[in-house]
Amino acid sequence: MSIQIIRGKHSLSIHVVWALILIAALAASHFLQSSTCMFHKLTGLPCLTCGSSRVAQAFFSGDLQGMFYYNPLVIVFCGILFFFSLFKFLEFIFRFEIRISVNRKISFTARMIVITLIAANWLFLVVTGR
Repeated sequence: MSIQIIRGKHSLSIHVVWALILIAALAASHFLQSSTCMFHKLTGLPCLTCGSSRVAQAFFSGDLQGMFYYNPLVIVFCGILFFFSLFKFLEFIFRFEIRISVNRKISFTARMIVITLIAANWLFLVVTGR
């Protein structure tokens, strides 16, 4: 594993993405309260993101327990995205970039962990009947 610190000015593109996600979550929370999932309608099984609209509704109403109840992985993903965005903002302010290179074994392990988390979350959604 190698870490490089590069000095210079960088763009804020991740913040544009984060703002769009936040606006979409707000719109889903207020305007799409009765939407139906086509995957769930066709198969009878929840999709990987089932409960995301309810998570957004719970977030904006301050129901932290409800957020984890509807879809735990969405909360983890949004938390990681928030801290990544904050880190990128600090890189922009202080004009540096940190690049981390990992070997194939670490990369493969990280991918397997992510796939396992996604599968466990989907199994949770199926078992609990979301």
